[in-house]
Amino acid sequence: MRILMLVGVLLLIPGCVVVPARRGLPPPPPRQMTYNEAVNLGYGYCRSHGYECRLQDAHMTGNNVWKVKFDAFAPGAKGHVHLDYDAYSRSLLRVDEKVKAKGNRDDDDDDRGEHGRGHGWGHGKHGD
Repeated sequence: MRILMLVGVLLLIPGCVVVPARRGLPPPPPRQMTYNEAVNLGYGYCRSHGYECRLQDAHMTGNNVWKVKFDAFAPGAKGHVHLDYDAYSRSLLRVDEKVKAKGNRDDDDDDRGEHGRGHGWGHGKHGD
């Protein structure tokens, strides 16, 4: 009977040993987005929206936001795309996208009336 009790106690002992879990090193803090990453994300946005973009400016503000500004062109349209990205999460925070179709005017007309005079938006009076 003593042997049976001794065996039971020996079998319970390994279950009572507390071994700290291996956690390793804590993950490194998130890396701040670089200038090139911000610009490349912006170009990706332009491509995905069918724009050909030319970089105007990219800078990071004091509140860890990358502001990336482009001149944007599409067939028959032009304008700008301004993007704000969180410098750590890389998420798109704000978009200011103004790309408008160019006016459908004939180059021959040049906004002149039938007598070749303008709309009269200048100084003075125009008479016939």
